[in-house]
Amino acid sequence: MAEIKFRDTAHRDFFLENMMKCSVNDCYHRAFFYVMGIASETRANINQMFNFKEDCIEPEGMHGGWQTSGTVKVCHLAFNLWNGYAEEGRERYFTPEELFCCEFTPYFMEGIKVRYPEYCRELSAPRKQTEISR
Repeated sequence: MAEIKFRDTAHRDFFLENMMKCSVNDCYHRAFFYVMGIASETRANINQMFNFKEDCIEPEGMHGGWQTSGTVKVCHLAFNLWNGYAEEGRERYFTPEELFCCEFTPYFMEGIKVRYPEYCRELSAPRKQTEISR
């Protein structure tokens, strides 16, 4: 796996700490904890958002009083990367147009790379038109 770019030390430490708590180290867990670690509020409330004993997300945590417009986007993307989750009747809030219009976008892109490493590899430089026509 390519090197992951973290927002800050707290983000990196959160990611590593939570991955150690999990019995599974796969792209679903890595992407979930990477994205949930972006904001200090989501880090502080991880136990409302993830059930470590059952190894599952907690959608009810999405409605906690601590949530802000930014942390809701963090949670929406993390949940969607976990298992495609989109809250019934509120699916439009899980679209790229809604999610990526915030300060966290560079880290959201990293989360997508963590979840889909096989599709996010570096692309080779495009060939020039003259090379293609030969």
